Amino acid sequence: MKTDRTIRCTIMAAAAAITASSCVSSYNYITTDIHRDLSADRTLYAQADSSYLAGDEDFCPFLFLTDSLWTTGQTDPAFSMDFYDETQTMNVYARRHFPSVGKDAMLPADPDYRDCPQLNPEESVEKHFRWFYTLYEYKAVYKCIPDLPVPVSEFLTPEQQRFFLLGEGIPDGWNGVELYCALDEMNTGFSQWYVKSTFKVSHDIVSGFCSPEMKTVMEENSESILRKAMDSEQDVTPSILCEWLDKADGTDRFTRLYDIHKSEADSAYAEKEKTVYFFTCALISEVSMPGKLIRTNAEDFHDGAPRWKVDGYRLLYGDLTLSATSRENHPWAYVLTFIILWVVLYLIIRRFQRRI
Repeated sequence: MKTDRTIRCTIMAAAAAITASSCVSSYNYITTDIHRDLSADRTLYAQADSSYLAGDEDFCPFLFLTDSLWTTGQTDPAFSMDFYDETQTMNVYARRHFPSVGKDAMLPADPDYRDCPQLNPEESVEKHFRWFYTLYEYKAVYKCIPDLPVPVSEFLTPEQQRFFLLGEGIPDGWNGVELYCALDEMNTGFSQWYVKSTFKVSHDIVSGFCSPEMKTVMEENSESILRKAMDSEQDVTPSILCEWLDKADGTDRFTRLYDIHKSEADSAYAEKEKTVYFFTCALISEVSMPGKLIRTNAEDFHDGAPRWKVDGYRLLYGDLTLSATSRENHPWAYVLTFIILWVVLYLIIRRFQRRI
């Protein structure tokens, strides 16, 4: 398992290194300690800069809102956390007790992250009593990034997506050169998907302001403009699209149209561009429960507790489900069962002896 994790970490690190649009800037390490009554203590760890350490809360490093219900402070000592693509020093923490998991949702600290799926999981913890043991089941579902302007499947096959976004389906026996070549090819497709997405968003915005004649010009030149954008790996904003349309049309009417609707166009693009923020934050979630862990889909562990990485790239592939089940045995049940069986056996023997 450790070898598999090492290979997977290597691949994800390589993918992050060659992905042009990889831009994670905020990392949090979250631990959730679930108790027998299904309440939980949750701790956020982050790397804070000198401004926050000096008391300036405008530079808060936590992805979630930490109000007066949270206890905050500096870790003593600070420790390094491997997020697979980067190692960060966790030097501050925020801790809070929750009566239950999932019902008291944590709120994103930054309004830009309001709809970020990795900060809005559907969490639940269930307890199932049995005579000899109690089962505790944890589940968290992180929804896939919705409403993509262009499906990733246009540029990456399902197998490539699992390889590139999830680190799954790694061929046995590949060396570093072969992995790099495969990742480089997938990265090219991923970059083209990203550029086409910006083009599609801008195209839809600008065409909404165009006359029928100008829409015809757009359609006639869309393919060549998209090819130019992909070759240069350049984001296509409404402003850039209008400049390129003017060059193709030999006029300045698209730029003049953009100037008239600049505020509306930029606002619409910024709203669509918020999806980019989903790729700027990542977290590792670690869960501990009463008893012994018996089942989980995690592939990484810390002192026996399962943990998972959650980021925007994994959520491009689809919903991400974290699950873990633990079992806590009841020693008293074994003792009581033994006593009951012993008493029953004793009574049976006594009754048999009396008949004799």
